[in-house]
Amino acid sequence: MKKNSVLYFSVGLVVLLAIVILVFGMFFLNEKDPRETFHTYYLRFTQVSTLVLDDPVKVNGVKMGKVEDISLAGHRVVVRIRLRTDVKIPKDSEIRVQNIGIMGERQIGMILGDAETYWAPNDTINGQFDAGIAEALGLAGEVCDSTKVLLESVKAALNGTIASPDFQDRFRTILAKAESLEDRLMTMVNTTDPQLKKSLASLNEVMGKVDALVDGVKPPLDGLFANADKVIGNADGLVGELEGVTKHLDELIAKVQSKDNTVGVLLSDRKLHDDLVKTVHSADSLFRVILHDGLDVNVDFF
Repeated sequence: MKKNSVLYFSVGLVVLLAIVILVFGMFFLNEKDPRETFHTYYLRFTQVSTLVLDDPVKVNGVKMGKVEDISLAGHRVVVRIRLRTDVKIPKDSEIRVQNIGIMGERQIGMILGDAETYWAPNDTINGQFDAGIAEALGLAGEVCDSTKVLLESVKAALNGTIASPDFQDRFRTILAKAESLEDRLMTMVNTTDPQLKKSLASLNEVMGKVDALVDGVKPPLDGLFANADKVIGNADGLVGELEGVTKHLDELIAKVQSKDNTVGVLLSDRKLHDDLVKTVHSADSLFRVILHDGLDVNVDFF
């Protein structure tokens, strides 16, 4: 009986130790500390990529929690996290889904701000998404697909043009015509080149003669221009003298037309003019009689 009691006690102790080891093993594997307490927060992102459950939540690089749930809410993704109670999140903090490995591993990264107001547990906080290796590989796949489509288009274009036998025949025909045209042009150049050289030589000779003619005519032209300048100066003097003569004539005409002198009176008095005309005719007749009969002078003495 005593042996059975010892056996039962040993079995019970082993089972109890196994249960204790199992419990502590579960906490160790789940990275849980029975003495720690946590708050729940909800983070909202446009996307989370390869973020999965139990991914770490790090505050300024220190692991302080983990992801507990990921769900789709409308056009956004809501991530439920648990965070140690001794961590307070200021409202100006930055929260991002970050890439931490070359295989696309993710984590929630928090950079605490300096605001004096804090998010309360169970609040919903907007976060940001950082692109990583997975997005780069996805973009590379899209680029490869676009490149493949482009290469297919280029291949089809080449097959319809350069690789086409019809195009090759036309291209050879164009090359043959171009070669024939080149031969004709060379023949034309070889034929006309001596004539062109001769024409250029004649043109140079003519230009030399024209230069000599211009050099010979230049001095007389210069003298002619100098004489023209002198004539213009003399003409200016003559015009001045004519203006003086015109001024004197104007004064003389004014005096003649004035009645203050004899000429003016004669010109303005018609009767005097007629009397003078009669007197001149009488004198002319008297001179004619004297010239014909002589002068007969009678002297009477008293």
